[in-house]
Amino acid sequence: METLIPRDGEVHLWWASLAVDDEQLDRLLAVLDKGERLRAERLTINRARRRFIAARGLLRCLLARVRGDHPAQLTFSYGYRGKPALEGGPEFNASDSGDTVVVALAAAEIGVDLEVIRPLTNPERLARRIATGSEFRQLEALPSEALERAVHRLWTYKEAALKAAGTGLPGGLHNVEVDLEADPPFLRRLLDDRDRWTLLTTDFDPALLCSIVVRGPIEKLHNFRFEPR
Repeated sequence: METLIPRDGEVHLWWASLAVDDEQLDRLLAVLDKGERLRAERLTINRARRRFIAARGLLRCLLARVRGDHPAQLTFSYGYRGKPALEGGPEFNASDSGDTVVVALAAAEIGVDLEVIRPLTNPERLARRIATGSEFRQLEALPSEALERAVHRLWTYKEAALKAAGTGLPGGLHNVEVDLEADPPFLRRLLDDRDRWTLLTTDFDPALLCSIVVRGPIEKLHNFRFEPR
């Protein structure tokens, strides 16, 4: 069976809709393992339960297609902060927002964050909370109409970076610093790791912002829409 595993220097980004009907939801539930089903059962709010089943089931179906395996046969391990990994690779990370889930794949550690663009009542306040001093000065220089989107984007940069490093948000938003004035922006600092990290963005939907951080140089980013068979 053909595999779709990314080569060195490549990132594959897949996206799919979480808006599945009852029949599709039952099929996705059937590929979850015992632990995932227990997690779903603990979610008492129906929307949250459906969302979890859809996101986890789609993740399994996608990784199975990439590997040429069966979704129910995939085995995951988890880092000290809970970051999932797939035994036998490839490296992956997932994020969901609104009705969309994305899965980023690479041959090296990777993190992805997806955010729906929502109105901010006070973008400057959020900027002060998440930005380093250098980043805030760069944000301050922007016209007011550009600030909201830039703050949203900075959040995706930082969350993707911390997910790539395996800490998630407990790693500290101020422990990630981005040069926002560069074209394209790049990571100045990610925790105490001095190895090279690549920062990528891909906007496949005007209502969403998606950022990816991966260790090492990246030459190609491929976008794919995933529709489970």
